[in-house]
Amino acid sequence: MTQGQTRTDLVSVVIAGDIGAYALGREMHEAFGVRSICVAPLPIGAIRHSKIFDWHRVESLSQEHLRDALRDIAAANAGKTVFVLSNADPIIAILSRLAAELPDNLVMCMPPAEVVDLVSDKVEFARLCEQNGLEAPLSLVARCGGDEAWPVWEKDFPLVLKPAYSPEYAAYIARGFQKVYYVQSQQELEGILTSLREAGFAGDMLVQELIEGDDTWMDSITLYLDQRGECTLFGSARVLLEDHAPAMLGNPVAMITQQVPELWQKTSQMLKSVGYRGFANFDIKRDPKHPGRYVFFEVNPRIGRNSFYNLAAGVNPVELAVRDLVDHEAVEPQTASDKVLYTLVPVSLLRKYVRDPQLLEQVNGLVKKGLVFDPQRYKKDWGLRRALDVELTEKNQIRKFSRYYPEPTDTSF
Repeated sequence: MTQGQTRTDLVSVVIAGDIGAYALGREMHEAFGVRSICVAPLPIGAIRHSKIFDWHRVESLSQEHLRDALRDIAAANAGKTVFVLSNADPIIAILSRLAAELPDNLVMCMPPAEVVDLVSDKVEFARLCEQNGLEAPLSLVARCGGDEAWPVWEKDFPLVLKPAYSPEYAAYIARGFQKVYYVQSQQELEGILTSLREAGFAGDMLVQELIEGDDTWMDSITLYLDQRGECTLFGSARVLLEDHAPAMLGNPVAMITQQVPELWQKTSQMLKSVGYRGFANFDIKRDPKHPGRYVFFEVNPRIGRNSFYNLAAGVNPVELAVRDLVDHEAVEPQTASDKVLYTLVPVSLLRKYVRDPQLLEQVNGLVKKGLVFDPQRYKKDWGLRRALDVELTEKNQIRKFSRYYPEPTDTSF
């Protein structure tokens, strides 16, 4: 497919309306020249004022509202293939339940439902890591359902507390609970868990060792396994800075792409062993106390919020998915091999948080070469209103970091 050639047989649908959703729409536009339909209650301004998006308003992103919206879009495009993408865990869980109820001309890019449930459970994920020569962090399980006593953490504090299964916890983040907790004592741990139980949360929480090191010790891996079970996309990036707002904690906002062949081989083999299909995004941290130790926190059963780093590094991920799922092509494996700086924040802000002189030198070198990429800054989708949206978004990033993470720390908390 020639980049930018318009596909008249293809309708692109992106569910949710954040920066990650904009990136997916841009990737579809660059690959196939199509506008995307954004299904969301209220997308960000960069989508509402975009030339490459149409907005299908829904009251909420509930299962009922998504079912109705997707049926309406499929019916309005009966002679075309409706290709659906999302990079949000709760949406992937909903779509996996809806799959059998949706029209035949609708194609969804996601793993089988039972595989989504398996890899989304961090306890099961740790077991899979062990079976495939990968290492998950030391963890205990706290069961909020019922009245089981809370586990006692006998190793060093502080520790990390987070949900074992992200989709069922999403509603509690909206109610004010944190995405990830940084816990200083057993008393604090039990207090948080008791509050969750009293609020009605009945899932499991992971009590987990803290791997020290700031954001720059984090890595991301993106893979795509096609319908044959072959891995056709290998991408990776080193994180430079993550979001620190409570509801967005842990989402990278700046990265440098890299190649990690040994980790690609092990992670793709793990996914093949469970019959995985579609995109997968791994969160990894290198342990500064134990050089060579890679700790795998989770695999997200979807394309990542920062999927655009793969396109910036040379491979358009959604193009591979369409060629596989819509065109039924056997695509040769591709590696996102170009070294680039991907950032959603101003470089001036980024420089403040990169404390490693050698890493900062890499950042400055990529800036000097013009190898800086932000999915929002798309020449084919530019206009005064969108330019203002992007500038306001970047200024808001400065404000957020000033409030939630004013100075870099050794643990990133």
